[in-house]
Amino acid sequence: MFEQGCPDTREGYALVFVDWVDSCEPQDNSDITAYELPEPQRIFQCGFLIHEEESHIVVAGALKPQNETYDYVISIPRVAIVSIRYLNTGGCDGED
Repeated sequence: MFEQGCPDTREGYALVFVDWVDSCEPQDNSDITAYELPEPQRIFQCGFLIHEEESHIVVAGALKPQNETYDYVISIPRVAIVSIRYLNTGGCDGED
């Protein structure tokens, strides 16, 4: 059964916009010069906040209520998170 998070969506999950920083490595990862050194990447992640721990959150891009499964799931360490914005979906009274 799905975990129940903030009751802000039809399935009980908050919709979030997460601004976070991820590591990066060049596609060709050999013979890199000092001028080609990678930098961390800023990532914008939107989806359902399906799980929270002290050390990380888990966001799913899609959920399948009939199968009780998730798609496009990513765990984001809290130390990498710049901000989390909760997206308003119109309330919890069953209105779309």
